[in-house]
Amino acid sequence: MDFKPVNLKEKLSKFSDHWSPKIIAQLNDYHFKLLKFQGVFVWHRHDDTDEVFITRKLISHMELN
Repeated sequence: MDFKPVNLKEKLSKFSDHWSPKIIAQLNDYHFKLLKFQGVFVWHRHDDTDEVFITRKLISHMELN
């Protein structure tokens, strides 16, 4: 299997819409998604999958639901 690094800054520059995740990589059955968000982020969960969040800028307000 061939692995290539993903340049997050480059991928972020390719779109401007908020709250519309883009798939930037895939490994087995997992999708790695990138999105831009604005305003309040309400934390939620999906019981049938694992999720990882990497933030590039400070999240000033996150609500836990």
